[in-house]
Amino acid sequence: MKLELQPNETAIDTWAINYIGPNNKAAAGKLTITNQRLLFLPQHGADSLSLSVYNRKGLIVLDKSDIKDVAAQKSFLSKKVLVTMRDDSVHVFNYGVMNIDKLVTAIQNN
Repeated sequence: MKLELQPNETAIDTWAINYIGPNNKAAAGKLTITNQRLLFLPQHGADSLSLSVYNRKGLIVLDKSDIKDVAAQKSFLSKKVLVTMRDDSVHVFNYGVMNIDKLVTAIQNN
């Protein structure tokens, strides 16, 4: 699926990453960060995120203007970015052992 960007929106980068939503459901997929939004497209499997919770294509959209906090959690085998939204929901992006510094910077920059 090709992501449709909004006017004046530019993609910063895309990561293959694991996502854990506020409902503790996990999914692997691709996270594209733009200057305006975080766009996560899950790869759907039998136990993946329910499409009824998100839009019909499964795309999870987080507006940067609604982000309250971005925190990095780093351990030897796990690098995570915790994104807290204005409604206090927490979205976790787990990049495994890979470096998350560029990911954190891309989320924080407009």
